[in-house]
Amino acid sequence: MRFAFLVYFFAAVTSLHAEKPFDFASTPGKLPKHVRPIAYAIWIKPDLKKLTFAGRETVKLNVEQPTHEIVLNALELAVADAEIDGKTVPKTAIKFDAKSELLTIATPEELRPGEHTLAVRFRGKINQFGRGLFYAKYQEQGTGAKKMFLGTQFEATDARRLFPCWDEPVFRARFQLTAVVPENWMTLSNMPIASEKKVAGGREVEF
Repeated sequence: MRFAFLVYFFAAVTSLHAEKPFDFASTPGKLPKHVRPIAYAIWIKPDLKKLTFAGRETVKLNVEQPTHEIVLNALELAVADAEIDGKTVPKTAIKFDAKSELLTIATPEELRPGEHTLAVRFRGKINQFGRGLFYAKYQEQGTGAKKMFLGTQFEATDARRLFPCWDEPVFRARFQLTAVVPENWMTLSNMPIASEKKVAGGREVEF
């Protein structure tokens, strides 16, 4: 059976009608606004046999006022470990609230205003429900061969199912995505492939 791995990043569509200029401070949201993501570098490796995926991310942050914690969204993810500015965060300092879909990471020391880096390793499940990272089966026209593909659906608040993030429209950032896939998989995104190389077990494709 041949598999296709499809990765979609959905771009927000801006209305053509006159709108008020975007204002970060006045736009409503549930997450604290004194810590903002600037750029994400995300790495994902799916395992179709187990219907799971392994992931890691590095997020460049802008901290606007002193803080002792970082709060972001996560759902149905298991966080293995985290680092802040290269310093390991104790596992006891990583808290997940499933009801509120919040991941809270207490910092080893106070974060002062300026740029900082958050690194997280995590695992998750590939689902059938069209949310986050999902799979679907289909029959190829002409040959009748049974196939399967993976896709992503992040709207409106399902990006948090694939990686921990600030999953609210008010938080805008740059994204770099790397997927590790078998040789016979196809990888697609709404951005062109930036680089591609062979690795153990397949290909590593960066968008």
